[in-house]
Amino acid sequence: MSRILQLIIAILLLFCSCRRGGNPPDAGQYADKTVKAEGRLKLEKVEGATRVTIRDPWQNSAGRELVWYLVPRDSAVPGDIREDQTIRVPVSRMVCMSTTHIAMLRALDAGSVIVGISGSSLVYDSLILEGIKSGRIEDVGYEGNLNRELIISLNPDLLMAYGVADPSSGSTARLADTGVKVLYNADYLEEHPLARCGWLSLFGLLTGKEALADSIVRSVSEAYGELVAMVSSSAAARPSVLLGAPWEDVWYISPGNSYMGRLIEDAGGHYIYSDMSGAHSVPLSVESVFRKAAEADIWINPGTADMLSEIVASDQRMAALPLFTGGRVWNNRKRITPGGGNDYWESAVVRPDLLLSDLVSIIHPELLPGYVQYYYRKLE
Repeated sequence: MSRILQLIIAILLLFCSCRRGGNPPDAGQYADKTVKAEGRLKLEKVEGATRVTIRDPWQNSAGRELVWYLVPRDSAVPGDIREDQTIRVPVSRMVCMSTTHIAMLRALDAGSVIVGISGSSLVYDSLILEGIKSGRIEDVGYEGNLNRELIISLNPDLLMAYGVADPSSGSTARLADTGVKVLYNADYLEEHPLARCGWLSLFGLLTGKEALADSIVRSVSEAYGELVAMVSSSAAARPSVLLGAPWEDVWYISPGNSYMGRLIEDAGGHYIYSDMSGAHSVPLSVESVFRKAAEADIWINPGTADMLSEIVASDQRMAALPLFTGGRVWNNRKRITPGGGNDYWESAVVRPDLLLSDLVSIIHPELLPGYVQYYYRKLE
């Protein structure tokens, strides 16, 4: 997830949206194995176009919808569609403001359309890094410090953006005023891992690879559903899980109805804040979290730590936690470039089945004997 948001998320865990939470997964909902998660993206075929509706496209935007029409390049724009709502497809030049966008294009073997990215140091994909090094792909900067002239000179068919808050007065909005098509992607706000993966269908439509995208989404959904059904029917207990780490004496807690809360639930764990519900991370005192964490069995995603010693260096109190002294700490930092690009924030968006497998192997190692984690590693 290349953007300033990645750094925020690394500290605050994840921004999240409301859904049901706290209940054990029901194997019945995965009976057909292919799971369909309703999210913020809606794709509809209409006469001469595909209508793209993005609901609640950024935080605190309840009730807001953005609508685009994807029209084939060799077709006339239907008379009832405005030009400023139209994106000609397939696109051949795209600027991506998030590494999740990069991952979706690469999953479709469509990385060649990328001409600009945001935050080259946060990119993991080796082919994209080669494109940056060769000058084929430009780093256009971040929201608030975008190189607008560079973006305009790249002549993109589309700039795929994201909005942490209402972007109406931001740099990307001003770019739209110059004629650059700016589509706000809300994948990072999806609470269900499969809803995030579902945004791959939009990239399939944009690049002319709709069938491939839909095939990937179906196969990933089926694999995810099989895992959840297996865990639900086989796990004898639900170990307690602690998430995150303190930052400047505050522990930002993801509620139980968050993206990570759902993953822990589906992996057969009990998130210690599963009874908390909300739309954003909640700041709590380290002392209050410490007391609750004393009974936890597993610690996941302790900030940016690569070793146990780094956790203690940031806060000596953590060394007293039983799960710390027992060495039951895992972090999502197995696949990282020397420059700091973390594949967890990149390809995991299109492989929630792999991400869930990692968590199942951590929470219920007896269910996946011999499994080698892909995104996670145990801290020593």
